[in-house]
Amino acid sequence: MGNTGTIFRESVKQSSIYHGINYLPVMTKSLCPECLAVIDAEIDECDDMVFMDKNCPVHGFFRELISTDIKFYNLTISRDLSRQRHVANPLKGEQPICPNGCGICSKHLSPSVMINIDLTNRCNLNCPFCFANANKRGEVVELSTEQINKMLDNVCAVDSIKPICFQFTGGEPTVHPQFLEALKEVKKRQFSQVQIATNGITFAQDPEFAVQAAQAGLNVAYLQFDGLDDQVYIKTRGRPLLETKLQAIDNLYQASIRTVLVPTVVKGVNDDQLGAIIRFAIKNIDRIVGISWQPVAFTGRIDYQQRLKQRFTISDLVREIQEQTGFVDMYRDWYPFCFVGPFTRFLESIRNEKHTAFSCNPNCGVGTYLIVDSEIDKAFPIPSFIDVDKLMQKLEITADKLKERKLFRKLSIVKNLYGLESCYKRQNGPKGWAFKDFVDFMMDFAYFSDRYTTNEDRIRHSIKKPYKILMMACMHFQDSYNYQIDRVNRCVVHYAAPDGRIYPFCSYNSGPCHRNRVEKQYAVSLGQYA
Repeated sequence: MGNTGTIFRESVKQSSIYHGINYLPVMTKSLCPECLAVIDAEIDECDDMVFMDKNCPVHGFFRELISTDIKFYNLTISRDLSRQRHVANPLKGEQPICPNGCGICSKHLSPSVMINIDLTNRCNLNCPFCFANANKRGEVVELSTEQINKMLDNVCAVDSIKPICFQFTGGEPTVHPQFLEALKEVKKRQFSQVQIATNGITFAQDPEFAVQAAQAGLNVAYLQFDGLDDQVYIKTRGRPLLETKLQAIDNLYQASIRTVLVPTVVKGVNDDQLGAIIRFAIKNIDRIVGISWQPVAFTGRIDYQQRLKQRFTISDLVREIQEQTGFVDMYRDWYPFCFVGPFTRFLESIRNEKHTAFSCNPNCGVGTYLIVDSEIDKAFPIPSFIDVDKLMQKLEITADKLKERKLFRKLSIVKNLYGLESCYKRQNGPKGWAFKDFVDFMMDFAYFSDRYTTNEDRIRHSIKKPYKILMMACMHFQDSYNYQIDRVNRCVVHYAAPDGRIYPFCSYNSGPCHRNRVEKQYAVSLGQYA
């Protein structure tokens, strides 16, 4: 396998027998939260927590909480099994100062996994925590069909591998007058999954609109879902919305569109709702495919003590989930997205083609999968009965073997897949869930687009199985206080913008906040729009 394979095997070995390996201190580049100048920063441990310290020559010293659990932080870093490969066709040449010259440029280390396009900044809500600042500027930014098509062409030109997921965002995308036409344009590009980030109001009010959206190409609704108590929505969204959310989920499902719940988690507001949200998702597993937790990021100026009081890190999230569920373990069950690098290389070897890689920084987010027994509403985290560290090691070795295999390739794939059974801890798994079911779970990823060409196919496949899959993920988007430029370098969630550029999420919405400049360029006043 060469030196790379040796390094990989050692990293997996360390990860699977983790005994307090400390990856700190580490130097990085960050931003001054006052003037946004690029400055040096050190990330180090203090009192079993992780902090970033940085000093601006003009505005002085800043300290920021990164993680409340040093063990979880180090464990996450140890599970980075990705390989960077840059984008094939960067739209802009190498920029001198990152992240101020995003384009996307040749310094960027990760092609897109998900592409976002803001259809409009108009919204039928006025949420206090909205990073898009919809309805607050007195200006409208709304894309034409021509602009959308040019942006989609740019997305497809950046790399030979198409992003797995496309998402319309906003504002509220459904208030765009050509929303359905825009969906049809995306469908022509044949992304594996087309999503919309939505508050659900339009879908709740108009079941037929959900049907039309499904026909136009919508696969999944990425639904704001902050809890199961209207007092939460009054604080986070300004009005009671629980019944609206439940009606939207039902109307979407009747139209064969399934939902990912997206809670914006605010410390002291809805961090007590995490267990209830998970139990709700398990109980409604036919309708809900995942939960995407999003701890709130800070915008504007806020003093250190207030930030320390309100900051809710990924380690806080996984600890709260452990305490509120009793069956999801914060150290055993959560892995950074970049951990699945060997699985990506395995997919490439069996399909004999390049595949989108989750090569983001391990601090960007973590995820896990639950196997749900819908008859008894009970869930089993996959790492509780699969040795996933060992599995990734075996998948890496298997991927190399299959690349060299020319004859009897299909037979070799099957043989190697069932050779992974030593990773299966049968006594801990769901009753009746055999290793062959886990193999089928992996093959769903390998041949997803081939197996499930329609929403109805995906729902039928799920319903006929006694066990369902619930994905849980957490992405902690950055603000100017905790900004790490090396995270931006490896970002896999990108925005396509009408200026012809593609921006990493955390440079578009925070730090240099390219969104403000782009929207100013294309905005019209409310009076002109009317």
